Amino acid sequence: MGKSGKHEPGRWARWYLYGLIVVALAANFIANDRPIVANFDGHVVWPVLSEVNATTTGVAVRNWNKATTKWSIWPPITYNGTSSDLSAARYQPPLSQGKGPGRHWLGTDKLGRDTAAGLVYGTRVALAVGFGSVLLALLLGVPIGGAAGFFGNHGWAVTRAMLLAVVLGVVVGVTYTQISLLPFLQLDGWVSNLLLTAVTVAVTTAATYYLLRLLPPLRHPTYVPADTITLQFVEVFVNIPGAVLLLVAISLAPQPSLGLLVALIGLLLWPKFAVFIRSELIRIRSLPYIKAAQVSGIGKWRLLFVHALPNAAGPVLVTAGFMVVAAILLEAFLSFLGIGIPNDVATWGTILRRSRAAPAAWWLAVFPGLLLTLTVLAIQRVCQLER
Repeated sequence: MGKSGKHEPGRWARWYLYGLIVVALAANFIANDRPIVANFDGHVVWPVLSEVNATTTGVAVRNWNKATTKWSIWPPITYNGTSSDLSAARYQPPLSQGKGPGRHWLGTDKLGRDTAAGLVYGTRVALAVGFGSVLLALLLGVPIGGAAGFFGNHGWAVTRAMLLAVVLGVVVGVTYTQISLLPFLQLDGWVSNLLLTAVTVAVTTAATYYLLRLLPPLRHPTYVPADTITLQFVEVFVNIPGAVLLLVAISLAPQPSLGLLVALIGLLLWPKFAVFIRSELIRIRSLPYIKAAQVSGIGKWRLLFVHALPNAAGPVLVTAGFMVVAAILLEAFLSFLGIGIPNDVATWGTILRRSRAAPAAWWLAVFPGLLLTLTVLAIQRVCQLER
């Protein structure tokens, strides 16, 4: 760690990231085409909390720029990330006046969409994709890689019935869900389909296990080759180019969504965590305190999750920081290409894409590019200090 106080190395990076988090959490209060609070029709209302604010008279206010209020408090940026201001269309430069009560501080694009508001809401998308996908990758990669490194191929024994039940449960459960349940139930959304598949696999595995354990030969224990299985899965993901796999998966999706993009990026990143935590656990399992805990009779799974994995938390978190950078850049790349994120969602990449049609509108390239650069440098700087 560096020196504390005013001259602490990387202090700017920490404060910059804190600022990004505040902007992402308070985006609606920073950039909005509705007041934060207003006195309308004799009542104090909070338009920022609702798209349509119905009063006691039954009047729904949709355009607050034209509404007559006794008083109102507006956000610093009086536009949202997607609405168009036709009076400021055709690439208005920074500080230009729009139809709202404030200026377009960082200019507009061809359709009059405010650049500053788009950057504010794009911050929320960037952090959601970066931290959300890395969290999913950690939830998958750390247990899988930890088990592979800690147990190897001869450290984890289960009954043959359990091993065979897991294999049959996954194959039969997934097949039955795709062929029979999903066409019959016709659920909306990939999350519902995934949850239904997981429940079917769990039920099928449990039922198969209780049937197989009735056979005496299947009650004998056998070793699970956790290390070999993990390396084979990782090799499959590594040999397929991640960008190509991501583009194919997005193109096959019924409709793009932020949640789907987070899930796909997380699935692409988990092998990196699995390989890293595997190598860390191979080192940790040979340490004296692990040997002493084994001799004292502590259970293997408790030893893994309570004693071994916490010792690898520091290096894993540093690696996670670099993976957040990769996820944010990947999201910006996909948004720049116009895929992965719905068109009505403002992101840093979509603002960069709009600059291609008008190179003279320098603000559409400079400001999102500057935010991406500073974010990458700040995260990398913090990760370097934590090493």
